[in-house]
Amino acid sequence: MGRWVIVDEELFATKLHRMRASLPDEIRKAMEIQRESERYLRAAREEAQRIVEEAKREAEKILERARQEAERLIDENLIVRQAEQRASEILTEALRESETRRQETDEYIRDVLNRLERFANRLLEVVEEGRQKFSEK
Repeated sequence: MGRWVIVDEELFATKLHRMRASLPDEIRKAMEIQRESERYLRAAREEAQRIVEEAKREAEKILERARQEAERLIDENLIVRQAEQRASEILTEALRESETRRQETDEYIRDVLNRLERFANRLLEVVEEGRQKFSEK
């Protein structure tokens, strides 16, 4: 048994035209959002790489200073022990600083990814709302 529905053809055509006109705008917005998301992710990766490289350079500088200090003090036993202890402290501090920067970088990346996820979820909500509006008409 079929169901018949009477539809105002002019009203239907008007609404269909409006929906078609708004789709390119929504698609453009979605593409802009995607490009912005990619830009954020690229910036986060670049920033993370910069932070890691900076931490490595700093650790290398600290280690080089420790090596130079150790070589200078190598002649005397007490001074040598003190130099070794100091070099160990510097190395420990460099490793701790490197780990701290790595953790900060990881947290920064997680934060950016969380923001991107929320952004993507909102985008999906907008798309779903568009679909619902389209299917309601």
